[in-house]
Order: sequence, then C-alpha cells, then structure tokens
Amino acid sequence: MKENSRRKGCCFENEKKTAESKKQAMKNHAVENNTCQDDTFFYIVGYTSGGAPYGVTWEEMGLEPWQALEEEQ
Repeated sequence: MKENSRRKGCCFENEKKTAESKKQAMKNHAVENNTCQDDTFFYIVGYTSGGAPYGVTWEEMGLEPWQALEEEQ
C-alpha cells in the first residue's frame, strides 16, 4: 500500500511541474508575440459565434491583469 501512495505523490509532483512549465511557456509566447489580451484574459484563444472571447485568464496564470511579464522571467 505504501508503495502505491508514493507513486501517486510522485505523479502529482510531475503534473505540478508540467503545469508550471506550460504556464512559463505561455508567458514566453505572450512576451515574444505580443498576443491578444484584455482585462480578463491573459491569452485570448478565440471568440464564440456570439463574439465572446475565451482563453486563459490572468488568474489562471497566477498574474494580476497587465502585470509586466518581463519581470517574471
């Protein structure tokens, strides 16, 4: 049983590192490409048929709206 719980913990750590890597990659992409952003979305992926934007929010990225990305790197 203990072995099994260690594996789960290990996988969780790997998932956390992967999520952090993805966030950093998105930050880098945003800085390099000056992507579409607004007060709600850090990265606007697209728009619904009704015109509402969707994407990754500032909160999901762990940033305040319009926080300087260059300082994070």
